[in-house]
Amino acid sequence: MRIKNSLVLIIMLVLLSGCMGVQTKVLDEINMVSAVSYDSDKDLGKRGFKATAVTPYYLPDKTVKTVSFSANSNLSKETRDKTNLQSDKPIFSGKLKVAIFSKEMAKQHLFPLTDTFLRDPSIGGSLILAVADKNASDIITTKPEGIENEDVGSYLAKEINHNIKAGLLPKTNLHVFTYAYYAEGADTFLPVVDLKMGKPYVKGIALFNEDKYVYQTKGIESILFKMLLEHTSKLGYAAKLDGDLVSIHNIRSKRSYTIKKPMTSEPITIHLKVIAFLREYSNPHPSKNFTKKIEKQLEQDIEKKGEKLIKKLQDLDIDSLGIGDQVRTRTRNWDKKAWEKMYHTIPIRVKANVKIEESGVIE
Repeated sequence: MRIKNSLVLIIMLVLLSGCMGVQTKVLDEINMVSAVSYDSDKDLGKRGFKATAVTPYYLPDKTVKTVSFSANSNLSKETRDKTNLQSDKPIFSGKLKVAIFSKEMAKQHLFPLTDTFLRDPSIGGSLILAVADKNASDIITTKPEGIENEDVGSYLAKEINHNIKAGLLPKTNLHVFTYAYYAEGADTFLPVVDLKMGKPYVKGIALFNEDKYVYQTKGIESILFKMLLEHTSKLGYAAKLDGDLVSIHNIRSKRSYTIKKPMTSEPITIHLKVIAFLREYSNPHPSKNFTKKIEKQLEQDIEKKGEKLIKKLQDLDIDSLGIGDQVRTRTRNWDKKAWEKMYHTIPIRVKANVKIEESGVIE
């Protein structure tokens, strides 16, 4: 018994001594990056870029100052080494929350850069990726007024996640982007951010062919894209119907597919079941059954604009809605190359069913 207890004691001492040898990182002795950006640098060639990293610096009065470091290179790892040389403390990425790429960078292959995040064990799959409408470094180095006690990276992550939770953006992060990149029958997408009055805001959705930026949704396209991609719960939608302005909100929509003959030229139908509240109707003299009329008109409007968006994606050779993935899950005869050839010509219809539960200011 004593021998057994002695063995247990020796093992515990060995384990403890091993743990004591692990290198620890004291927060006061390191700089934790909260956001990074990548802008094209054509002086270094086609793949040259300027990488900028920002770290929070906590002042005695509890306010947070943003400190930035920049380096130019063709390799992400090299920029990390160069920025470390500029800092008085080692730079670590364990608290990285946002990575933003300029459109010029996004027009090239993004995956070599996102792959460096995947290979870093300190960076999680929840890392937010986004495309800057203009200069990416401006987004992370401009600190909006009123957030003195918060670092820029945390603020940007909260802003984008708020748009996702509010139903304005489809869910997106490093994990989602990587899944779509490798998936057969789907292409990637990321939010587009810009600055207005010194504050960042989401401007649209960047659509990619694999990992190359192709198109940015505008206005109502962003809402339709969200509805056609996944279930929604809090969207708003406005349209001009017979000269009258109609606005609905708190949209709850469910999307489903009818694919009768996968991997053929037979039409594909995307069904949208929409339930919403009527927020505003500009007609001062609505008819008795105006709600039913609006429902019918909204159905036609959603179908027309939805099919127009899908046709645009087909013409651009991008399947950001993952229609191919829907086909793949419904057939044993899936052929990626054959699908890519027929994708442009297959008729894809949108069938909407709108139900207005309660009228707003007019009734």
